[in-house]
Amino acid sequence: MTRISIAALVGSAAVLLAAPAVAQQAAPSFGANASDIAGAQVHDSFATLGQTLYDHGVTVSSSYTAEPAGNPTGGMSQGATYAGQVYLGLDADFGKMAGLNDTYGHFAMVDRQGNRLSQYYIGSSIGPQEIWGIQSVHLAVLTLERKFFDGRLDVTVGRSPANIAFLDSPIYCHFMVNSTCGNPALIYFASNFSGFPSSSWGGDVKAWLTDKIYAHAGAYEVNPLDHDQAYPWGIWSTAQATGAIMPFELGYATSFKNDDLPRHYQVGGWVDRSSYASPLYSEDGGFSALNGEPYATKFGRNGVWARFDQMVTRPDPHSNRGLTLFGVFMAATSGQPAMSQYYELGLLQQGTFEGRDADTLGFVVNVEKWSSYALDNVRLARATVGSFTAPTPYMVMMELNYGWQITPAVQLSPNLQAIINPDNFNEPTRANNIPSAFIVGFKLNVDLAKVAGIGADDLATRERQQKVF
Repeated sequence: MTRISIAALVGSAAVLLAAPAVAQQAAPSFGANASDIAGAQVHDSFATLGQTLYDHGVTVSSSYTAEPAGNPTGGMSQGATYAGQVYLGLDADFGKMAGLNDTYGHFAMVDRQGNRLSQYYIGSSIGPQEIWGIQSVHLAVLTLERKFFDGRLDVTVGRSPANIAFLDSPIYCHFMVNSTCGNPALIYFASNFSGFPSSSWGGDVKAWLTDKIYAHAGAYEVNPLDHDQAYPWGIWSTAQATGAIMPFELGYATSFKNDDLPRHYQVGGWVDRSSYASPLYSEDGGFSALNGEPYATKFGRNGVWARFDQMVTRPDPHSNRGLTLFGVFMAATSGQPAMSQYYELGLLQQGTFEGRDADTLGFVVNVEKWSSYALDNVRLARATVGSFTAPTPYMVMMELNYGWQITPAVQLSPNLQAIINPDNFNEPTRANNIPSAFIVGFKLNVDLAKVAGIGADDLATRERQQKVF
């Protein structure tokens, strides 16, 4: 059985498991048949197992994500692809397990499958599907976390992608476009910042200077083999490492617990002391696009960022419904990056129509400004085939979506996207610029743990109820 068929079975099982919950919301039950009883028994068995694990300090999380998308117009040609992911996570509370209070373990693996639309039909280096990259079973997280001083200092070490600790936000993955979810795109074109699920050795330290202001810094090994899907557990030896990247930020953050209109403001950057391939030059100082020689190995790239999200409306102080504005600015400041600047602005409305408090409506637009190195490489490559068409210096990506919370465990997000001026860095000898593309897609998220009755929120609620009663 192929991996894709296994993923399809998981996806089908997720939908089938969720179907009874949908049916219960849609219509009253007038009787139970054998399949309903069997399903309830399986659900109860999972719930009992999940509660037992939770009582002993282990929380299970699991999900299935599907992202089909197609471009009816624009791009290199028209077509459609599917990208998907099965996720399994375990969090261990060593306080419950062994009396080691404020100490936690985290583990996560994924199985990714499918193809990305941008590679086969659009031609851009950034695509409309964020569930793509390392299309195989891969270890994403294996870390130990320790909190000190009543949680004011948080230290995490182990194997982890840098992007789940830095440049992340719960807002971003309400969208499917990969320039926003999971992180603003420039960081991957101007550094060796590691992205989920590519894990490497490293860690971060977060210190709350006040109840709203924090300082955050980390360091992560850069090892090219960690991105290779042939190594499902990653490369634990550091022999092949080419250096390290150090992200840092100073932030102001509030929540509904201490702010009527929660907000996050951060300024930060990165120091990348590792090797990378020049986007233009060969080792002899010539141009790789002209002489056919491999691109030169360079060392060190730095950059800065500023980003925010601010809730601007909240009609009901007893509800989390409201409109949030968010934005990002990033710039590469040294080295030879492929992207030099990035701008993003978006809106997310939580709670849409009456009775749809969990639904969302989102819009985001971002602009990628390519560096002179990347643009000159395309110009030279085109000249070799007799074309002098200038590449476009900017690419604009946008998405409009509606997040339909079908059940507490199932969300479907139809979306419309546009990629204006797709880059053709993957095919630099293409004579002409690629036509702008219009994309139709949807993102399906199924919380398998919640479907099985072992969702962390459900178990924590039961624990609180047990303490009360």
